[in-house]
Amino acid sequence: MRKFFRPREYFKPETLEEALNLLAKYGESARPIAGGTDLLVKKPPEVEYLIDIASLPLDYIKNDGEYLKIGSLSTFHSIETSSLFKEGAYRILAESAHDFGQATVKNMATIGGNVCSAVPSADFPPVLMVLDAKAKIVSLAGERIVSMEEFFAGVRKTVLRSDELLVEFQIPKPPPHTGAAFYKLGRTSVDIALVNAAARITLRSDGVCEDARIALGAVAPTPIRAKGAEKLLRKKEIDEALVEEASQTASEETKPISDVRSSAEYRKEMSKVLVKRVLQKSLKRAKGE
Repeated sequence: MRKFFRPREYFKPETLEEALNLLAKYGESARPIAGGTDLLVKKPPEVEYLIDIASLPLDYIKNDGEYLKIGSLSTFHSIETSSLFKEGAYRILAESAHDFGQATVKNMATIGGNVCSAVPSADFPPVLMVLDAKAKIVSLAGERIVSMEEFFAGVRKTVLRSDELLVEFQIPKPPPHTGAAFYKLGRTSVDIALVNAAARITLRSDGVCEDARIALGAVAPTPIRAKGAEKLLRKKEIDEALVEEASQTASEETKPISDVRSSAEYRKEMSKVLVKRVLQKSLKRAKGE
C-alpha cells in the first residue's frame, strides 16, 4: 500500500536544546524544516514529525578574522547580498547564491537545507569544498566538526545522525593572492545544475601555484574533488596549456549518469568546459586582475 506524506505532529522549538531533544526523542521519524523548499517537494512518507527550526538563532554571517562563519539558516538572499562577499575569494559564495533559483526561493531556501539535502546537483557543496569549509554539527551529546569532503555519504545521504543538527559552516581565511570562481550549467539560469564547478587557486609571490582546489557537482553520487587535476597545478606556473590539461583530467575523474535532464557523455564533456572556465577566472582573480 502506498504511503503518503502525512506528518502526525508539528513542533516549533524556541531554543536549540529544545530542538535537539525533539530530534533525540523521535529519531528517524522526525525531520528539521526551515525554508521547506526541498522537504516539502520531496515529501518523504516516513516523516511523522516536523521540527520547525526557523526560529533558532542560526541565521547569521560573521567574520572573526580567522574564520568566516555562516549559520545554517542563512538564506541564499542573505548570502548573495552580504557585504562580506563583495571581494576576494569569498565572492564565490555570492556568485553561487546569485545563480540559485528565483527571488522567492532565494528568500526561503537556506544554506543548511541545500547542503543537507545532499542532492548531487546542489550548488553550494562544490563551493564550500574548494573553500575548505567545515560543518559544525551538534547533538545532546556534544558537537563535532566535519569537513565538507567527508560530509556526503551518497545520493541524499550525509554523515548526520538522526539526533544531530548542522548549525554552522566554518570557512578558514584564504591566503593572500587567492582567487575563486563558480560556474553552473542548467537548462535555464535558475534551473538545477546539469553540471556545476568551483575552483580556488592560491599563487606565490613569484606567480607559481601554491595550492589549488577543484570541485564538481552533478557528475557523481556526491560532490567530488578533482584531486588529480589539482595535483597537476600545484608548484607550477599556470598557463593555458596547463589549464587545458587540468580541465581534461578533471573531466576524466567524473562518474556521471544519464537521466532525463542530460546524458553522461554531455556531463563529462561539459565538466571539462566548466573547469576550464573556473580555473581561468580563479587565476585572474588570484593575480588581482
